[in-house]
Amino acid sequence: TSEIQKVVKAVNVSCASEVTESALMKLNKNPLAQIVTSLLGLIEQNVELCKCAAGKMDQLKLDKIADQKLLIELQQTQMNSVQETVKSEMKSWADVVKKNSNVNQRNVKQLTENSVKQAVRAVNEEERRSKNLMIYGWQEKKKEKSTDCDSALIPLL
Repeated sequence: TSEIQKVVKAVNVSCASEVTESALMKLNKNPLAQIVTSLLGLIEQNVELCKCAAGKMDQLKLDKIADQKLLIELQQTQMNSVQETVKSEMKSWADVVKKNSNVNQRNVKQLTENSVKQAVRAVNEEERRSKNLMIYGWQEKKKEKSTDCDSALIPLL
């Protein structure tokens, strides 16, 4: 049985919370001395257990600190590697973009001016041709005015 149960039984109460000073005073010195001696032994055992636990806690804390230092070093190494990779990649991409943008800007300006001029000419030609009327069998003169054509067409229509 536990020491607490021995005390409860010796004092003749039902539970440990009912043990009072007056109940202990009713005991003879001999059982009381045995109880005190037993409790002192338990206290010493608990003190030793606590010291052992504190030592283990200290060792675990030291291990945890060492693991955290190692983790920080590994993270720093990885971070440096990533930073160097980013720097080298950013330089190479920046150089490529810069090089391509210079070439493209020259070509785009020339293409844009030439293509716009050609597009305008093509649209004007299509617009002019869409207004022409062709009559098969009618001979076209090189410097014919549209009013001449109009006057010749009216009687035919």
